[in-house]
Amino acid sequence: MCGIFGYCNFLIEKTRGEILDTLIEGLQTLEYKGYDSSGVSIQGDELSSINVYKQTGEISNLKREIDLHNPNRDLPFISHCGIAHTRWATHGEVRYANCHPHNSDSSNEFVVVHNGVITNFDNLKALLARKGHVFKGDTDTECIPKLYKQLYDTSIRLGYSLDFHVLTSLVLERLEGSYGLLCTSSHFPDEVVAARKGSPLVIGVKGRRNLNVDFIEIEYLDHKENYLEINVPNKNPGGIPPSVPLKYDTCLRKSPPLRSQYIEASTREGSVSTFNYVSSRELLADNGLPQPIEFYLSSDYSSLAQYADKVLHLEDNDIAHIYDGELHIHRSKSDPEAFPFRAVQTLERKFSQMKKGSHDYLMRKKAYEGPEISKCFEERSQFL
Repeated sequence: MCGIFGYCNFLIEKTRGEILDTLIEGLQTLEYKGYDSSGVSIQGDELSSINVYKQTGEISNLKREIDLHNPNRDLPFISHCGIAHTRWATHGEVRYANCHPHNSDSSNEFVVVHNGVITNFDNLKALLARKGHVFKGDTDTECIPKLYKQLYDTSIRLGYSLDFHVLTSLVLERLEGSYGLLCTSSHFPDEVVAARKGSPLVIGVKGRRNLNVDFIEIEYLDHKENYLEINVPNKNPGGIPPSVPLKYDTCLRKSPPLRSQYIEASTREGSVSTFNYVSSRELLADNGLPQPIEFYLSSDYSSLAQYADKVLHLEDNDIAHIYDGELHIHRSKSDPEAFPFRAVQTLERKFSQMKKGSHDYLMRKKAYEGPEISKCFEERSQFL
């Protein structure tokens, strides 16, 4: 695990070369964390195709790997989602098969980058192997895209068409441990999902016009009474997938976007202020219409400084879903004690300041990150 970076453009034409350059530059902002390999995933020449490029060693090796494949850098995309990763080997040796991004199969139906530790990896790998999935590496991450494909194929076979975020919630229900992850899919072109539990993820936003938003409302997957059940005979306890209740409105269609409205929102200190609150999941321009917009996703807040105007921090068990210029934040269950929204903050500090945070030196910053690192090693020790 090490660094995650993603980039999405909507109604802003970018060439493949520009998209690749943005992803590579994003990875370079994460180099200070250390790494032993890197990789990127972008859309292929066809709408329902994904290309993955990765290589061990420095990011310069990744650039050469991309050049060897000679993708058409001039191909334009009005909408696109790409993801990237720098890896520092903790589970599986340094070799090509263990580099991120990891795919579900040779067709790259699902592609994932991931930080964290999947503690039930061995059980998932054994189960997925019995289902016919072939593993090429030794990482815990590789089970995630294959789990996506297993659940997706099962839902299609049973006649259900799931939204990307609903499919993601079913995947996450079966993962134990910690994760910060991004996933793209040829079945959901120009979409990306991001999820975190114990591993940080931040979303940066940049609009062509002023963004008229202070908060984004949380959507809960269990807010409907009507639901469908997927019942699958299963001889293996803990198999894939069990009987899973799926809420009708979130399973079969994307609900229409609402519009932003002003509300009285309580702050953490208990005072009351008027904020522009987006109940629609859309990030609107001042005129209230969808706008050309760019999203940047990263495991490190500091890497967004040179790109984004505003940022939103995901919290544990959040699922972010970006598509059609909209940002949706989902959670599986409603918690009456939790805030029903995520704050959108304006970026004002310089990149050099953000890398150090509130500390005078990067070394001091890393020292204060010790407790989080210790937590990761404690989870990792379960494999030993």
